[in-house]
Amino acid sequence: MKFTDKFTFTTVFIVLTCIGLVVGGGMMSFVSQVRLNHQNKMDSVIEVVERQLSKHVDRNELDVWLPDLLKVSGVLQLQILRKDKLLFKDYLPDSKDAHEDDLKIYEYRLKDYPDDLIRLKTRKPSKDIDFTLLPLFPILFAVLLSFLLLFFSLRWIKKQFKGAELLEQRAKYLLQGNPTARIALKGEWPKSASNALDLLSSELVKSKRERGSFDAHIRSQVFLDKTTGLFNGLAFENRLDIILKDENIVSSALLIIHFSELDFMRSENIDKTHQNMLLQISELLTAFSIGYNDQFHARISRSEFAIIIPQVDYQETQNAAKKLTNILFQLQLPDTFIITDFFEVGVSYFQSGEIQSVIVEDAYTALTVASHQKESSWFLADQEIKQQSLIKGTVRWRGLLEDVIEKNRIDLFYQDVIEFETSQKVYSELFLRIPDFDGKMISASVFFPMAKKCGLKKLFDQKMLEKVLVLLKKRGKNSSPISINISASVLGDCKLQKWLVFELMQLSQALRSHLIFEVSEHYMETNKLSKYTCLQKNVIALKKLGCKIAVDNVGKTVVNTEYITDLSVDYLKLHASLIHDIHLRKINQVAIQSLRASCLNRDTKLIAVGIESEDELRVLKK
Repeated sequence: MKFTDKFTFTTVFIVLTCIGLVVGGGMMSFVSQVRLNHQNKMDSVIEVVERQLSKHVDRNELDVWLPDLLKVSGVLQLQILRKDKLLFKDYLPDSKDAHEDDLKIYEYRLKDYPDDLIRLKTRKPSKDIDFTLLPLFPILFAVLLSFLLLFFSLRWIKKQFKGAELLEQRAKYLLQGNPTARIALKGEWPKSASNALDLLSSELVKSKRERGSFDAHIRSQVFLDKTTGLFNGLAFENRLDIILKDENIVSSALLIIHFSELDFMRSENIDKTHQNMLLQISELLTAFSIGYNDQFHARISRSEFAIIIPQVDYQETQNAAKKLTNILFQLQLPDTFIITDFFEVGVSYFQSGEIQSVIVEDAYTALTVASHQKESSWFLADQEIKQQSLIKGTVRWRGLLEDVIEKNRIDLFYQDVIEFETSQKVYSELFLRIPDFDGKMISASVFFPMAKKCGLKKLFDQKMLEKVLVLLKKRGKNSSPISINISASVLGDCKLQKWLVFELMQLSQALRSHLIFEVSEHYMETNKLSKYTCLQKNVIALKKLGCKIAVDNVGKTVVNTEYITDLSVDYLKLHASLIHDIHLRKINQVAIQSLRASCLNRDTKLIAVGIESEDELRVLKK
């Protein structure tokens, strides 16, 4: 119950109680006065009769005036008894019509004649009251006036305390982590408290940003090149190692670009020109990488950059090398340098499971060949294509995907997340697979990009969610929670989001609390304010329904961790590149300690993915 409602209820209760006490007290006083007046009348009658008896008045004389006296006094019957012997008895004419229940009896002992008893029968005092509304008008008017005053007082109180209610509502939003709490509501009162909330809210936002920026700074010092802001050689080794171990990635490409003239610029102390060239190169490489999903680009040495493009075939690798070369020809060089002699690109095409050192060596071999060519160019190391091309053609893929959707042939596989100390299952993570024309299972990382190219991504998202919701109902509220990875496109699609919210509302709170939505960390870039705000709004809506939120691929890129507080994240899933050989890589340990510090004083749990050795587990526990 709100404070205003409590205050109103208390005020109304007190006022009505007071009115009731006043009216009840008045009624009791009135009844008491009526009884007292009646008693005085009876005392007067007894006094007169006693005097007459003292004078020994004859009975005939009493009959002359006594009936009138009795009638005026309201006495219906008079009896005089001496030692229980009736000496005198007198009735009024209308006394016979009176009912015994309506009569009241008074008995008196005479002072001068103790043996004599006078008994009077009279109507009860309440029977003599002639009830009319006219005398009650002043009381009714007073009560009505009290109610009117109470009504207008309550209106005034509610109006005055409206600001306090708004302040309380804003405080609740702050406790819930609702981003709308940062904006003061119009009419908040008292103003000093509202201003204090503004100050504390801004300080809270500032501290969260500082904490997230500090965490991002720590990790950037570990994995980012200070000059260009790109990933460094250590991050490159981690990412390449993870891609080689990922069974869902069929084939990929590694491109190493060497800028030989950069070393000359540095040796000639042309610092400003050297800095400008590095910025140009990083911008062009970033622009090139935008066209590829889950790509990775880094500065691995002073004059060498590397790009990893997963899930491409041999032909696409060649096209990517040509595209990169054309983009690099856009570099604006000083007059003393020639673009055709400025860079070389070595390309290595590889598949999952190959040896990292061999792939890098192939790329450097190709780089050497490219450097002996007449002008800035690229060279792709000759390799045997060991696996069928990933891209089978858009038409064939569309046929396969449409057949899967029509026949609902999406299969769900799961992997349990176990808490090490208790060996209890935290939740089960679901993975999607679809069969190809030969019956072999294809992972989501392979067919989702093709579904996007074919314009079927939205249908797959909805089918996936439908299947998960059906599974959730079948499992029931007593089973362990399940999680499903969703993309930002699901949360950004208003129509799909409304459908999802409607479907979730059909489920019980217990079932909704067993559903975990996983979102990749690279969608959490707060510098992309409009996209992040939309994502935040939709994630908070899912949280309010009782669902839980997990962020995966944490540490794959360097992102400000402010989202942990903004979204009230339940689980952080560390990327496998941070876990691999962590016992040998102190820098990875520092990065994980930084992420762990971001979760302090919160309910967020960290989950390590891809633990393969006892040494890794030992360091993670430590």
